[in-house]
Amino acid sequence: MTNNRNWFLKSLLGIIVFSAGLCVFGEALTLKNSEQSWFLIGTLALVMINSGLCIMISANLK
Repeated sequence: MTNNRNWFLKSLLGIIVFSAGLCVFGEALTLKNSEQSWFLIGTLALVMINSGLCIMISANLK
């Protein structure tokens, strides 16, 4: 039962972080198109997207 809960929580956290990273990426694109500073926001988006993927993958490893 504990393994199922850990799997569910890690998977959910990974999906949330990944989705939030995509939203931040959209914000970085909006900033770039309006010729504002976008590099730090884009870097944060990249970190969030990759972290979310890593969390989801680690949930499936036993």
